[in-house]
Amino acid sequence: MPASSSFAELFADAVIRVAETRGRPVVVKLGGSAMEEPAATRGCLRSVATLSQLGIPIVLVHGGGKPIDRAMADAGLTPKKVAGRRYTDDATLAIVVRVLKGEINPGLVKSLGELGARATACTEILAGEPLTLPASNGQTIDLGRVGQVVRVDKTTLRHAFEQGIVPVIPSLAKDSLGWLNVNADTAASAVAGALTVDRVIFLTDTPGVLRDRANPASLLAKLTEAECRELIASGVIDGGMVPKVEACFEALAAGAKSALILDGRVPYALLNLFVGDAISGTEITRN
Repeated sequence: MPASSSFAELFADAVIRVAETRGRPVVVKLGGSAMEEPAATRGCLRSVATLSQLGIPIVLVHGGGKPIDRAMADAGLTPKKVAGRRYTDDATLAIVVRVLKGEINPGLVKSLGELGARATACTEILAGEPLTLPASNGQTIDLGRVGQVVRVDKTTLRHAFEQGIVPVIPSLAKDSLGWLNVNADTAASAVAGALTVDRVIFLTDTPGVLRDRANPASLLAKLTEAECRELIASGVIDGGMVPKVEACFEALAAGAKSALILDGRVPYALLNLFVGDAISGTEITRN
């Protein structure tokens, strides 16, 4: 087959796959680790812009752990983790809000605009409450101003979709006292559940779930929640992959139909998910 015909056939297949997802919202979580490589970040944002222009409603939820760590170091503060969460006192919260809401979020909106997408900052779309975790002594663990999402402004998001706009949401929520620092995976899960999306996609710094962490070829492309729990129990899924997989569980429990872990360091992993013929990551479903 001539090269031109081969390209045309691939293009036609890609158009068909994109058409199947038009009008069906997708939540994409861009993590701080995945944002550390400029080329990969630009590839992700170009993918978001392209998909939006093709009629796929995209919500972009972002964190900013590493930039926050750097800003805290500049301010002479030492990050403190409690039960795997960033302890957030008033000084830490001020930096978290400044970095997420004042720096990263407008930067992402601007970049998407430069790439041809219509994007808007949705910094007050999440309502929350303080997160309480049980301690072994029967008390609760003090996390400071760390929160969990209790409500998502779906009306604003759907209005944005109708206008062809990409909402860009930082991992912050508000309660009656002000801002709450929310885990970005948890924020994305809450948005995905509120919109009952077909897919929530977590862009991370790993290829996905590997049977052997030293062997990228051992990638497990599709798993059910039950299979994931068995892999956690057996130690195949361990370390930092456990919270990533648990974030997928949260999204599925909230109403998403599937959750995917993709390597955000690969510039066009997100776009390839929609136009390619294979998943380059791990897809997790309820059954």
